[in-house]
Amino acid sequence: MITFSASIAAYEAGLRKLFGPAFREKDLAHKHERMKQDPFMFFRGTCWRWAEAAPELCPDLMAAPAVGSVGDAHAGNFGLWRDAEGRLVWGVNDFDEADVLPYALELVRLAASFLAADDRLGAHDVAKPLLESYRAALQKPRAFVLERENLWLRDAFASKDDFREAFWAELEAAEPEPPPPGYEAALKAGLGPVVNLRIAPRVAGVGSLGRPRFVACGAMRGGPVAREVKGRAPSCWGVSGDLGVASRLALGPWRSPDPHLTYGEGLVHRRLAPNSRKIKFADLKERDAAPFIAAMAADLAAIHAGEGGAVQAIFVDLHARPEDWLAEAARTVAAWTLGEYRAYRD
Repeated sequence: MITFSASIAAYEAGLRKLFGPAFREKDLAHKHERMKQDPFMFFRGTCWRWAEAAPELCPDLMAAPAVGSVGDAHAGNFGLWRDAEGRLVWGVNDFDEADVLPYALELVRLAASFLAADDRLGAHDVAKPLLESYRAALQKPRAFVLERENLWLRDAFASKDDFREAFWAELEAAEPEPPPPGYEAALKAGLGPVVNLRIAPRVAGVGSLGRPRFVACGAMRGGPVAREVKGRAPSCWGVSGDLGVASRLALGPWRSPDPHLTYGEGLVHRRLAPNSRKIKFADLKERDAAPFIAAMAADLAAIHAGEGGAVQAIFVDLHARPEDWLAEAARTVAAWTLGEYRAYRD
């Protein structure tokens, strides 16, 4: 495996070439600083490195059944949205790195992210509820609609009044800037007729920093509205080369999708609102992790279960694996990540 310094240089050079003058060097510098904050931020910012390292770190998992996968299934890659019925839904809300991958890598990535984020958790504390929930949800997959059921997730994450006010104030305070060609038209098409339209760059997330990301906000029929357009790159896994995987998973049969989340050629478009956003891992740290681990694993199972005849093959593979396979793999990946983080930070 090449060194991390050579790896990150090559990855970022590829993004510069892809986006050209639209690439956000200032945002990339911010990403580097965020990656030095703690192991979890480093973990979030280095999915391409996981794609490089997985065959060496987890060689016995590479032959596991391949399914359409999130590709970057970490504990900070879940959020809220409104479905076509206006219901609040929770689950994976970012498919930027989606590809066709061994299903087991998805579980390892999620488990290792919890170990990187919270050193109070042990590998078995994470692996046990994750695998139990994943197995159960494969048999009865369903979306996490926060209406009559799953109200504990609604209580945990639905936005309170002070957050709603701060959310809109932050968007409206952003300094306007002309977006790259094509972005303004995409933003306006997603919004429809608005007044007091403002278009400004947005700095959000970790892994995608550097890619052009712009937000249009304004007022429509008495209230604020916002849409975001982000530059799209091919999955860092580079396995299938199929740009349609992201849309297929987001719209899967066991999902209640966000009608405003679309993966086009070169652009990702989404609605922004206080309850259409990512969930910050900091919101979980003071809570019992097990229910959230189980819920995340169940949503991954619902995504995988939508992939044709994958379920039976996954069950056969799970049955053949030793009891502690996930804990051992997650521990290996988390320890390797911590070593790379410390070297990068220092």
